[in-house]
Amino acid sequence: MKENINDIINYFAKANVSFFDMIYSTVLPGRSFIGSTTDPSSGGLVIPVSGSACFTLEGEPYIMKTGMVLHAGPDMCLDKEVIGDEPWRYMVIHYKIPKSETKKFPLYQSHFALLTGQNAKISDLLQHLMVSQSTPGATALFRTKLLFITLLDEIFDSAKKQLTDSSTVVIEQVMEYMRKNYAESISIGQIAMDFNIDRRRLFYLFEHYAGITPSNYLIQCRMLKAKELLGTCDCSIKQVAECVGYTDNLYFSRAFKKQTGMSPSEFRMAVKNSV
Repeated sequence: MKENINDIINYFAKANVSFFDMIYSTVLPGRSFIGSTTDPSSGGLVIPVSGSACFTLEGEPYIMKTGMVLHAGPDMCLDKEVIGDEPWRYMVIHYKIPKSETKKFPLYQSHFALLTGQNAKISDLLQHLMVSQSTPGATALFRTKLLFITLLDEIFDSAKKQLTDSSTVVIEQVMEYMRKNYAESISIGQIAMDFNIDRRRLFYLFEHYAGITPSNYLIQCRMLKAKELLGTCDCSIKQVAECVGYTDNLYFSRAFKKQTGMSPSEFRMAVKNSV
């Protein structure tokens, strides 16, 4: 499954995630395991160490190799098959969230892959985590929790950086263009044409880089300026709308209320009352 990296980070940030255990496995070439299941009581992160294998979760195959991390939910149908002549070595980190949160956070019971690229820091953190979880005592337990969170942070940071440099530059240029030209009657389709990028590609890159659609980013730019104008000048609502790129006053008012929970007039009054 394809999941937005920002949605994944949001899930791990808000859920009460706790480290459970960690295992290291080696599977020889030519071996396959059909009809097995993932751990029924925990989610897992599969991190390749060397070699390659095909993991099929709930009927969807993933070609596993170094530079990626696979997330699997609890009690999923799993088939594994080693690819090539090299032994398949990998680590699995099991984690849990409270049962009361499983419905609130559906990603816990989902499967998806993250591309991290070759990252020596991830490898180093895995080694430290393996040693720490095997060491008795409260200090080692605390260190294990800390290492687990640090590892997640490094995985997510690496996954975000996998956007190519050229793509990142384009998105930053598009964002700057929106910030400077929000007052104009511009559309996302026209922006995509101006920057010579497919519209669907622009949406994909924008969401993965900024965690928001380009349409919503443009709206936010406009609403930020609208709130500034409503709070600092006495111009009419129609004039404010025109200043931030809206020719339809009613459409602007609806969009403003959707973003802020208040109409432009209510917002202006609230600002005056707060002074």
